[in-house]
Amino acid sequence: MSEISRICPQCGQAFSLEARHCSHCGHDMDASLPAPQSALPALVGKAAAPVLLGAASLAVSVGWKLLQNMLNRPTRSVTQPIQVRKDAAPMQPRPRTTIRITTSWAIGDSSGNWRKGHSEQTIEIE
Repeated sequence: MSEISRICPQCGQAFSLEARHCSHCGHDMDASLPAPQSALPALVGKAAAPVLLGAASLAVSVGWKLLQNMLNRPTRSVTQPIQVRKDAAPMQPRPRTTIRITTSWAIGDSSGNWRKGHSEQTIEIE
């Protein structure tokens, strides 16, 4: 029966498969192997990008609307009393702004397992 052995990339000599160091030159075999990496963080990062982009655009949109409302609001002095006319028509309610965010995602791993999801958020601003 033949024995399975490793070939040292440093000196080219064969040595035992279980040994960590080459018996001829002392080269560390485990140091030359690439570290195992998981593909999951990269996939999660790719799946999270649309969600983060949607959240950022929502924050900018809401901030812009609030800034516009603040700039368009009439200012009054603190010392001026508010005068209410008794014959004035009742105030009309302000229209509501509805923002709907729809997110779909899918993530898979190297063994072919896939997970998919879908979510919707609705934000109403008065």
